[in-house]
Amino acid sequence: MFRTTSSAVAKFARRQLSPNVNLASAASATLPPSSPPSSDLGRNSGLARQSSRSMTILSKESKEVFKKENYSARMAATARPVSPHVTIYAFPACALSSITTRVTGCALSFGSAGLGMVEILGGNGAALDLMSTVGSANVAIVAGAKFAVAFPIVYHYLGGLRHIIWDNNPEMLSNVDVEKASYVLVGTSLLLSGVAVFV
Repeated sequence: MFRTTSSAVAKFARRQLSPNVNLASAASATLPPSSPPSSDLGRNSGLARQSSRSMTILSKESKEVFKKENYSARMAATARPVSPHVTIYAFPACALSSITTRVTGCALSFGSAGLGMVEILGGNGAALDLMSTVGSANVAIVAGAKFAVAFPIVYHYLGGLRHIIWDNNPEMLSNVDVEKASYVLVGTSLLLSGVAVFV
């Protein structure tokens, strides 16, 4: 309540543009008088005493400078270190594994939607014709296409199984076990996807 009253007084004083109005005294005038500390509370207790602070108003010049400077310029002016960017951060294996699970899920969604759009826009059998065309290309294109389809399916499926296992066995969620599981997931997915290329 007091903060609202103080800000209302400050807004009124700003509107009046009167040099005789002291905003600090106007703000403190709306606060209740300080009460002496009770015997239960210590002499220096924050609950026992009330204090007021002077209000600061950003000048028009400072406001314009603040708007012109971007974040990087303001931080450079302070000469303080800035947190490192994510591009220089070395992600652990479990983070990369988690990101890959999400990426493969998105790839499967977009791939399915794309194949559906080919069928809708191209007419009945257009998706089958596209797959037949890719399948009749040279060996490198066929192998790449098979791997591009097999890897997201295998990786995302095995990643889901891994999470089901973790849900039922929370004791397996240690840093060492999670890192091992991440390497096993990547290796198994690459192996099974490689096998699918030759099927």
